[in-house]
Amino acid sequence: MKNPLKKLLIFMFLFGLIFAMTACSGAGEKANSEKGGDKSGKATIRMAVFENDPNGMMEKARQKFNKEHDKINLEFTQMSNDASQMHDQTVTQLSAKSKNLDIVNMDVVWTAEFAESGWLAPLDDKFTEDLQSKYISRQVDSVKYNDKTWAVPWFNDLHPLWYRKDLLEKYNQKVPETYEEAVKVAQLISKKEGIQGFTMHWGRSEQLIVSFTEFLHAAGGDFFDKDGKVTINSPEAVKALQFMVDMMNKDKVVSPSAIGYSTPEDSRIPFTQGQALFNPNWGYVYSLNQADDSPVKDKTWVASNFKFEGGKKANSVGGWNFAISNSSEHKDEAWEVIKWFTSAENQKEMLVGGGYAGTQLALYDDADVIKANPYLEEYTKVFEEASIRPTHPQYSKMSDKAQSYIHQALSGDVSPKEALDKLAKELENMK
Repeated sequence: MKNPLKKLLIFMFLFGLIFAMTACSGAGEKANSEKGGDKSGKATIRMAVFENDPNGMMEKARQKFNKEHDKINLEFTQMSNDASQMHDQTVTQLSAKSKNLDIVNMDVVWTAEFAESGWLAPLDDKFTEDLQSKYISRQVDSVKYNDKTWAVPWFNDLHPLWYRKDLLEKYNQKVPETYEEAVKVAQLISKKEGIQGFTMHWGRSEQLIVSFTEFLHAAGGDFFDKDGKVTINSPEAVKALQFMVDMMNKDKVVSPSAIGYSTPEDSRIPFTQGQALFNPNWGYVYSLNQADDSPVKDKTWVASNFKFEGGKKANSVGGWNFAISNSSEHKDEAWEVIKWFTSAENQKEMLVGGGYAGTQLALYDDADVIKANPYLEEYTKVFEEASIRPTHPQYSKMSDKAQSYIHQALSGDVSPKEALDKLAKELENMK
């Protein structure tokens, strides 16, 4: 009979060996996960994207990227479509040095703030001047701060006027040149058709600043003069805000519900549903209006926003850029993702498929792109009347204060002059 003590010792040895191997394996998997990897050994890269994905083109691109790359696994981190909320979500991740965000999706007005805070890795050695020459120069300018390059432009955007061309034709009206004319046309057609004149996103968000900037510049005003002096309470600025208030309360061409619309989608949906004549909004509107189930398919077109008598037309410049978080442990892999997503090949595929408009110059001379997006020919003309929101290292703080006071005026809590006088004092104190 065998020694039972010996059998017990052997069993305990084998059990301990198996436990040690399992523990080491688990620790390895945990360490790999913490470094942004997966069980296959791939580096996991997390890229911030919008919740809104026109025609699912971003997700299709992600799947294609993962099929083509055997050492990188790309995952999306969805962020709010509301730019103000997305800013706060991004700041929370970056300030905490989170490992869950490798690629930052950055509004053109955030560059100075994020770079100043040390949250971004500089890309001068990667996004070289030779590469930059292939992109729209205005968008390239938005990724630079303090003589360094901090991101790569991926989404080229503008905030022009979308309008119902069929209704203007029906009532023998041309696209108005001025806001004063536009109000009259909107009153005429909205009354006969039983629809809204304008659908606006005037909720307390960054979209309000986008819209207000257009009225402000169209009236000849600005936030600051060329020397940096605060001019937001000038007579021209008060005129612009007063006109916005009057569009709701006196002219009845903007629904009071507009002051609750904080995202582009909030104002686009009624327009795409055929419930409004005019909708100042971003470029993505076209592909959604042209969907097979859209009530306004082939009935909408694009033009510059209006001007005031004696003023100029103004279309707010937008656009988004991809940057690399300074806290990312996979900066080289993150760069490979950005390089692939911003390539001419991927941007063309995205745009032909009804996705976001890219930033490479070659797109706008490409026959396939123009055929799929005929509005782009007019869209590029509208860029000649582009209007830029102010650049400031504390832009988000400045924007937040402006949103508050402008929204108070639109809500009827204070007069336009009182609102802008208070805003001017706040901006002067920020210097």
